[in-house]
Amino acid sequence: MDLTNYVDVPTRFAMALERWPELRIIENRPEVVTVGDKTFIAVTVQAWRTPDDPISCQATAWELIPGLTPFTKNSEMMNASTSALGRVLGFMMSFGPKMASAEEVRNRQETSAPATLVKQPQNAPRQALGANASNAPSEAQLKYLRGLNWEGPVPETRADATALIKRLAP
Repeated sequence: MDLTNYVDVPTRFAMALERWPELRIIENRPEVVTVGDKTFIAVTVQAWRTPDDPISCQATAWELIPGLTPFTKNSEMMNASTSALGRVLGFMMSFGPKMASAEEVRNRQETSAPATLVKQPQNAPRQALGANASNAPSEAQLKYLRGLNWEGPVPETRADATALIKRLAP
């Protein structure tokens, strides 16, 4: 996995403080959550850019307990905290289409994943999606989704892209 353009959490934090010197970060009380037979620690972080910021930015990260890797075992809470902080900073400032922390990428590398939106060079050829390329999402729709930091699968049709944009757009 290529992480050359990755911005780590300490750098994100420094950039945010440079942009908003009065930045306030609060980590809420962690919660232990059970889903089926698995237990997670959930950490939510809130950030206010200025003292009069009317709405905080908020992000939550879950970490499996016990962690499955040497990097997560016995440090689940710290990993969830770092991930939540990285996510809230990612929501506040665009660091590209990927929101995950380096630790999340390292801890959850999979051999196969669905296609996702990634920033393409301006002159990159457009790849047709699905069986009918004329029904594929437009370049403008894909660009808009990238601007919304959508990390999910690429919509298969223009209608799917339109519905997704309506759901995500402020």
